[in-house]
Amino acid sequence: KGSYFTPQCWVELSQKYIADTLGENWQDEYWVWDCAAGTGNLLHGLVDKYRIFASTLDQADVDVMKDRIAHGANLLESHVFQFDFLNDSLESVKIPETLRNILQNEEKRRKLIIYINPPYAEHGNKRQISGTGENKTGVAETVVSEKYRLLIGTAVRELYAQFLIRIDKEISGCWLG
Repeated sequence: KGSYFTPQCWVELSQKYIADTLGENWQDEYWVWDCAAGTGNLLHGLVDKYRIFASTLDQADVDVMKDRIAHGANLLESHVFQFDFLNDSLESVKIPETLRNILQNEEKRRKLIIYINPPYAEHGNKRQISGTGENKTGVAETVVSEKYRLLIGTAVRELYAQFLIRIDKEISGCWLG
C-alpha cells in the first residue's frame, strides 16, 4: 500500500501529455483504466464516463469513489471496482465485462490507456516503518512478484515496477500513461 494522492496540477499536466501524444480527441477514441485509482483523483477532468474504468485495492476507496459519483463525479458506478492488480487474475469476474472484453481483444487493447500513478512502496531487507507508522515489510510479496522475479530481479521489490512489468507482459499493445 504505497498510496499517494495525485496533485491536481499533475493530473492536468498528464492529460496534456496524453493529448500531445494521441491527439486532442483522444478521449473519444480510447478507453482509460486506472488500475491503481485510490479514490480516483487522477481521473478528474476526463469527459466520457463510459470509457473510464477505475479499480483499487481497498473497498473503502471504491466506496469513496461511489460517493463522489453520487455527488457529481464523472464516472459510472459499474466501472468502479475493487481489484488487486498485483494478485488478482485479469480474467476475474471482478473486472467489468466491458473491460474484460477490451483486455481479451488485441485490436481493442490498442485503444486502451492504462493511466496510473502507481504505488511506490518498497519492500526492504530490514523492518521498515513508513511515516504513518505502518509496516511496509512484505508489501511486495505478490503473485506478480513471484511470476516476474527472475525477469526483473531486485526491481520486484518496487510495487510500481510490478505494475509496469504486468502491464508490459500481460496487457501488451495498450498505452501506458
